[in-house]
Amino acid sequence: MKNKKLFLPCMAGLLIIQLIVVMWFCIQKQGYHYDEYYSYYSSNVTYALAPTDMEWKDTAEIRSEFMVMDGEGLGFGMVKLMQSLDVHPPLYYYLLRTVCFLSDGVFSKWQGLSINILFFVLSWLTLAAITKEITGNDKKKIFTVCALFGFSPAIFSGIMFIRMYMMLSFVCLWILYVHVHAIMKGHRTIRGFYLPVCILSFVGFHIHYYFAVFLFFLAAAVSLYLFFHKESRKESFLYAGSVLLGLALSVIAYPACLKHIFRGHRGTEAQDAFFDLSNIRGRFSFFFGLTNEYVFGNMLAVLLLCLIILGLTKRAGRNFKCLAAGSKTLELEEAVQKEKIAVKKVWNSEKLAYMLILFVTLGYFLVVAKTALLNAEEAIRYEMPIYGLLIILVVTGVGKLLEDFSTDKNKKVLLSVFTGLMILTLAGEISGLINGKVCFLYPQDRENVEWASERHDEAVVYIYNPANQW
Repeated sequence: MKNKKLFLPCMAGLLIIQLIVVMWFCIQKQGYHYDEYYSYYSSNVTYALAPTDMEWKDTAEIRSEFMVMDGEGLGFGMVKLMQSLDVHPPLYYYLLRTVCFLSDGVFSKWQGLSINILFFVLSWLTLAAITKEITGNDKKKIFTVCALFGFSPAIFSGIMFIRMYMMLSFVCLWILYVHVHAIMKGHRTIRGFYLPVCILSFVGFHIHYYFAVFLFFLAAAVSLYLFFHKESRKESFLYAGSVLLGLALSVIAYPACLKHIFRGHRGTEAQDAFFDLSNIRGRFSFFFGLTNEYVFGNMLAVLLLCLIILGLTKRAGRNFKCLAAGSKTLELEEAVQKEKIAVKKVWNSEKLAYMLILFVTLGYFLVVAKTALLNAEEAIRYEMPIYGLLIILVVTGVGKLLEDFSTDKNKKVLLSVFTGLMILTLAGEISGLINGKVCFLYPQDRENVEWASERHDEAVVYIYNPANQW
């Protein structure tokens, strides 16, 4: 964008348009996934009713399990108990309980959707901040990343799904931003780095246990980097201590997490899937396909191919220059070395931040792909924290490599190539929005709700399997 004064209005306009589209899809949501019902139930439960053979239950009793009744209060103790009996940490449910408490006596999709919309906006802003850091405030790339993120069917599906995944995405992006900012600025202080890392480690672990996967790769990369640099070796212990302190406080505050991870049914399922070597190809192919279709509008393979070709071409060109320089004068060689040193100083922090994002993103993708449930397109939620980071990696990677080949003669051509690739990707995303790629809407439930509303005074017989009451 040539006019810098137009950048903020353009970004605000983009976000407003995306929020309008989000609201339209929210209105289209007519039903709920069973996990969404559980979000309301485990947050607002009053009696913890369970199916009882040959016993009638009053409608009012059932309703009280899914909403905060007048005079019940926040009741975080019950919320924590319910989660300790399940397989999740409680922080998201505290938040949903609070929203339902502020609108007591009501059961509405908007209670859960409002939380997801809030964390979508916060994720959008954090993603823009990360892109700004690693691109030196390249406004075209910032705008492109936010456009692709905000029109992605995967992100829309995350907003429509009334669970903790949008909240998890935001905290993962936030803690990554703290690290990227510290890398770019070159200084790490207690208040500006180590304390936020400790707090976010605690908070993230209380949202979803997949945060521990994200944090592991992030902390491992940064700890090793600090340790193998003499000037920051002592800082590596301070950093590791801040991460471990946050996790230790999480375990102390919520000891049920150990049971969930090591003995709970989801924990054991994840461990079995992780150590099963026979499923590697199938699982990676499945999640790559979801990412390609729901995040990049079926353009991911093309974009990755461009990255590979550009990277190999750049390396081959660099090797050719080195061979050519060998036959020239010593003065020229010295000039080339000085230029390399100057370029290294300029790009060192940007490359370091980029490689950190790449390492964390690939690590998280591979581990989650090996351990998550394979429940068709519903599995799109498990990789939600890294979709924005994948967009950053592709947009900034392709853009930077094209810039490296740019000259005064071909600059407009290469810019057109970059713009064309991004437009095709955005078009694929918008096509996905139009053609039903947004999950968790359940439009068919409209007729079911209308049918039930017409017969709200009639009794319902509930048939269940006692071995599977969930």
